[in-house]
Amino acid sequence: MRKFIHNLQQILPQVHNAQLPALIFGLALLGFYLYGDISTDSMLVFHGLFFFWAVASFAILIYFNRRKPVFYLLATVLAYILINAFKRLYSLDYLSSPAYQNLCFFIPLNLGLFYFCPNRRLLTRNTVHWLLFILAEYALAEKLTSLSLTAAVYFSADSINLNSLSTVLFCLLTLACFWRAIATGSIMDSALAYAGLNIFAGFYYSSSPAALTIFFCAAAATICYAVSKHIYYTTYTDIVTGLPGRNAYLKQSKSFPLKYSLGIICIDNFEHLQQVFGRRGSNALARMISMRLLETDNENPVYRCSEDEFVIIFKNEDKKEGFERLEKIRRAIASAEFMLGNRKKGLKLTVSCCVSEKKRSDDNSLEVLLRARKALQKTYQFTQNVTTKA
Repeated sequence: MRKFIHNLQQILPQVHNAQLPALIFGLALLGFYLYGDISTDSMLVFHGLFFFWAVASFAILIYFNRRKPVFYLLATVLAYILINAFKRLYSLDYLSSPAYQNLCFFIPLNLGLFYFCPNRRLLTRNTVHWLLFILAEYALAEKLTSLSLTAAVYFSADSINLNSLSTVLFCLLTLACFWRAIATGSIMDSALAYAGLNIFAGFYYSSSPAALTIFFCAAAATICYAVSKHIYYTTYTDIVTGLPGRNAYLKQSKSFPLKYSLGIICIDNFEHLQQVFGRRGSNALARMISMRLLETDNENPVYRCSEDEFVIIFKNEDKKEGFERLEKIRRAIASAEFMLGNRKKGLKLTVSCCVSEKKRSDDNSLEVLLRARKALQKTYQFTQNVTTKA
């Protein structure tokens, strides 16, 4: 039963993250099949919305200095602009033009590359390298087009808007993106998987102006949703453990009751653990400790305020009651064995705790937190794996 509940807890966030992107794709597909051709005014509205969502996403990513999915969005915008340009240039013969065929070949490759690229800061030297790569790639596509060459194998322009190789690439991209989304459960990965599906549909029905505009507008809206939701999530949630982060603590501390105790739980020798196991290993240990903490006490809100520090709020409880709860948590972690990677023997980890009670003279919860930290720092000068009172 416990295993079933654990698996359900892992699945539900993924379903929640995919709800709106799936709804957007479903509405775009339903609208295209039900209404087919739409009026020119409606086309202009969707056209404007596409660029609105794109610009909004770019602005958010630049403001928060996030790379993913800047290049994914850039590839989407370039694809939409180029398809419309090819339609005006070649008219009904655009499907057989080398320019369109090369675009159909490079776009799924680019989307796959930018989907799986790591999420780094945007304003770095690597960003310039990525931009140069994109320029070089499109210069190559333009050169192939001028020579009437295509990187894809073309067939049957009258019955299909994508050649065989490009269709296979889009299908592989869709499968890989959904596999990654299921594996990570990330908001960004789930939304970008559906954005890619919209782009696939836009290319597949590109001969229909309504389909092209509707599906690319849906893709831009999905990306904007992913960017906004991901920024909000990472601002208030610790990505490693999934617990509320420091910003969430500061925001929610205003609603704490008049009487409460605040407990600090610090992982002992965390810097040494980082040196021995690296960042990935220490993150895995932090996740396991947070799970053990929640298993021991799941009644009170827990925050991860720094890499080695957890804060727990005991609402309507005094210092004595908070001390007893912290001591229970400390003993539970000290008695557990943590399996890391391929190690055959479990690791023994300890934490040191300190509890501080809200006083009438305290203006806010930060004073309670600082008092507990100072008391814990004094304790660290003499010993570890203990619970103290501030």
